[in-house]
Amino acid sequence: MHFFATRVSRLKPLKLLLAAFVIVPAVSTVKAQVRVVNLSVLSLAPAKVRIELASVAGTDWSFRNTYPGVVGLAERIENFQGADNLGRVVPVRKLAAGEFRFRENVTKVRYEVLLTPPSNMGDMSHVSWLNEEYGLLMLGDLLPEVGMGATPNLILNLELPPGWVSGSNRDPIAPERYLVARPEQAVFAVGPALRTKSIRVGDTQIRIVTSSAWPFSDGAVSKIVAKILEEYTRILRHPLPGTVALLIGPFRGSVGPERWSAETRGQSVVLLLGRQGSSGALLGRLRVVLTHELFHLWVPNTLTLQGDYDWFFEGFTLYQALLTALRLRYITFEDYLATLARVYDSYRTSPERDKLSLLDASARRWTTRSIVYDKGMLVAFIYDLMLRRATEGRATVTDVYQELFRASTAKRQNANDVLISLLNRPNGMNRFSGDYVEGAAEIDLNSVLTPYGLDVETTGSITRLTVRRQINPEQRRLLKSLGYKR
Repeated sequence: MHFFATRVSRLKPLKLLLAAFVIVPAVSTVKAQVRVVNLSVLSLAPAKVRIELASVAGTDWSFRNTYPGVVGLAERIENFQGADNLGRVVPVRKLAAGEFRFRENVTKVRYEVLLTPPSNMGDMSHVSWLNEEYGLLMLGDLLPEVGMGATPNLILNLELPPGWVSGSNRDPIAPERYLVARPEQAVFAVGPALRTKSIRVGDTQIRIVTSSAWPFSDGAVSKIVAKILEEYTRILRHPLPGTVALLIGPFRGSVGPERWSAETRGQSVVLLLGRQGSSGALLGRLRVVLTHELFHLWVPNTLTLQGDYDWFFEGFTLYQALLTALRLRYITFEDYLATLARVYDSYRTSPERDKLSLLDASARRWTTRSIVYDKGMLVAFIYDLMLRRATEGRATVTDVYQELFRASTAKRQNANDVLISLLNRPNGMNRFSGDYVEGAAEIDLNSVLTPYGLDVETTGSITRLTVRRQINPEQRRLLKSLGYKR
């Protein structure tokens, strides 16, 4: 019996395999090879899938064990087996969790993956998992990191439970069959009765895939997505071609929209949300979260810069998203100040807040998260205020992003070199990065905000930012440029 003889497919394998070989010449390069991946859902309780790989070659195989902050991913791999080109099973030795070595080259591999949802809800947008009503399949943690070789393209066949369908930013070439380029970025939502709505904003095709009976309409989500993408396309002056998927799934249990988890990977945005709440509360959360996540489609996902610059594409982007939410009237100016006050309180409670520069913290992102996110966002706030004041309102932090896209057309530039140059370029800003990005200067908002007409009131561990009762005309112009209405 051959290695894959036990596989039962509902997809007419011979016909589909022939279709794959017809497609290969059009999508492959001289050195590239289209590999075939069959992914079958074996059970939902416990959640388990079987993966079969064909057209591979190798003796040593290994799987990703961490992804961002989620550990133990390789421990999910079970029953790892391989066969040669004649279908004969080749003995394998397990070296460690997710690490395997065959006695000789194999050309076919089969294994199973346990996909129990992470216990921490915040991790659920980052890795693959399944339950009885929904699931996410991310090829970045399901396929081997070592063993398959360079894999620019592959054919993915999905065998899902009866009544289940998949949704992604990829167009199927047959029912539940995809040609996948850049598989490390591929994300598929799966579940019964998924709904897909497509809209277009400029050069961007957006595919919104929702699950479950939400109290809001698909049209309401489409309007939010279109409005945010139109705003970013306008202010960045940089088109976003191709197809983008927004995959919105539910958390299980009695949790509301205050619980959410999101990630943007390639051109896929994953948002998981507690669904116990009114339509208004859920849409309000969607608006705020999506101003940040949709921005990642541009930064860093369309940039060609090299190096660790999380302080900018997370910290500065959090601040830019806050400005966008304010500009689109998703939040008030008081909400804007309250958000920055909460971030400042989080920053003040971090014991390592001023031990590392933002550059050093970015190199250790998952152990210095509060510095990268909180301090990075506060630094962006300070930079925006200083720049508006130095240029009398002619420039803002948003202009840095426009310049960044113009500067990042050349490949293999160091991101931090480019960003530091851009931040220091305006008159009066030449020392900024030395203090706040390359250095580890403490942030004391009480002294920093005095020239801008903002007061800092701290009671215990709680900070409150307010506009001073008496402000001069220059301060009023600056605050109005931010969104202050009085």
